[in-house]
Amino acid sequence: MKRTLLVVALLIFMSAGIFSVTYMYKNIPITYDGSNTDVYELAHNPTDYDTSDADGVASIIVKENLDKTRATNNVTAIVFDFRGYDTLGESFILLTAITGALVVLRKSKKRGEGAAKNEEH
Repeated sequence: MKRTLLVVALLIFMSAGIFSVTYMYKNIPITYDGSNTDVYELAHNPTDYDTSDADGVASIIVKENLDKTRATNNVTAIVFDFRGYDTLGESFILLTAITGALVVLRKSKKRGEGAAKNEEH
């Protein structure tokens, strides 16, 4: 009974996910696909890279990253410079969740049972 309920729940969850992804793909327009981005040139010479075709935040990040952060990698600059405290908080929450899961899911032994089993072996 439990296994059947689990399978039905997973099928419903997967169906909802597939429906939402196909709906978003068909109905939400792509704003910037990055097809004209020359990643090699951007990585080796970020200050002289032409960002006229980038839109919105992407343009600001590429143009002002080196001046504001002195980091040559845009992803590293965003994660550790612009969002440093947020990243620290997320890692703290992740460690707390892992610790809580380990505490809840560990196998507990009663003192009497553990001692009796060790004596038998």
